[in-house]
This record gives sequence, C-alpha cells and structure tokens, in this order.
Amino acid sequence: MRDQDHRFGCVRRVPIFAGLSEADQHRIAETAVTRHFQAHEQVYGAGDRTGLQIVHQGQLKAYRLTEDGSEQLVRLLSAGDFLGESALLADTVSDHFAVATRPSEVCSVPREGMRRLLADRPTVTMQMLQAVSRRLGAAEEMLAAVTGRSVGERLAQQLLHLADEAGTPRFGLPTSKKDLASYLGTTPETLSRRLGSLQRAHVIRLGPRRTVEILDRTRLQQMTTRPAPLDPGSH
Repeated sequence: MRDQDHRFGCVRRVPIFAGLSEADQHRIAETAVTRHFQAHEQVYGAGDRTGLQIVHQGQLKAYRLTEDGSEQLVRLLSAGDFLGESALLADTVSDHFAVATRPSEVCSVPREGMRRLLADRPTVTMQMLQAVSRRLGAAEEMLAAVTGRSVGERLAQQLLHLADEAGTPRFGLPTSKKDLASYLGTTPETLSRRLGSLQRAHVIRLGPRRTVEILDRTRLQQMTTRPAPLDPGSH
C-alpha cells in the first residue's frame, strides 16, 4: 500500500495528469514502476523504446552525442518533470540519453499503458502535445541564440532565467559548468572566463558550491540585447 501511495504521489506531480480524476491517476500509478538511480547512472539510452519517465526526486539530464562524441545537453529535469514523451507519441525509439546527475528516483510508466491512456483520454493527449510544443519552442529559441548571439549574451540570458526560476537573485547552478557550457554551445574554459569577467565587473558574485548572486540585473539585461564588451575574443 505504501508503494502504491508513493507511485500515486509521483503521478500527481505531473501537470499533464492534473485534469484526470483521482481514479484515473490511481490507474496510471498502478502500472508505474519505481526505479532508483545513483549519480551518473543511465536511465535509458538512444535507441531504447522507453515509456514515460517521471522524476520523483533528484535530477536527470537529457543529452545527445555530437559527431565528435561529445555531449550536447538538451535539458535538465527535476521533481515533477517528465521525459520520453516524444518517442511515445511517435512510437519510435529514443534519440537521446537520460542520465541521473545526482541520486534520483524515477517512476516509469510502461509504453503500452500510456498509449492506452492517450487513446482513452484525449485531454491528456492534448496536454502532452502542448508540453512537447513548449519544449520545441524552447529548443528553437536556444538554437537561435547559439547561432545569432554571443556567448556573453547567451550566458546573461541563462543567468536571468535561472534567477527568475529560483525567485531570488541568489541561486545555485543546477548542473556542472561542463553541462552548462554544452547547453550554451561553448566550452567550459570560455564559460569560466565569462563568469569570471562578470564577477570582476561586479555584475555577479560567485560563491561556493556553484552558487551565483546577481548584483546588477540591469546590466545583465542590457547584455542580452547587445554584445558584451567583457573579454573580447572569447567566443
């Protein structure tokens, strides 16, 4: 009973299931499997036929491998987030990898069970399509930023986003500098130089355990609309 209640709590955290009746939420929970992962452990890989993966605790990262074998971060997922929906909707295999970045707990809803739910509950299908659409929009924005903005602009935009998400000017980077650099389309060395430049300019303050505090939000906002003059040549 405790395990079933635990899985039900996991399912209830997902926004696309919010409009379902409690009975339907319980039906989904009954098919779910709770899995635990250590940091750096793979949840699934490219080529796997995965069901819906719901993050209950911890954090996962989704990434693709580039032609040279390096990781290109797609997104980070925390409690209440889900992934695997694209392969589920298209009935294809996954085109990316999912790995735990810290000890995590994931509720896995099997593919067939989810497909029956989507057939029976059009509302859930529409909500999932909307979630996919939002993620595609975010991916397009990042692609446009990578191709049309400097590293400084992309970093400033990301720092503002993280502060808004945290609701405070002081926050912790949700991932390693290596992963953040990958997401921003730059190198860890360039990212470190840019962060150091922002600190020397008193725009941000860097603290222990990857904490960042925005000291001059106005200057950071200005950097998102014009090339940053800090450390020229570090693109």
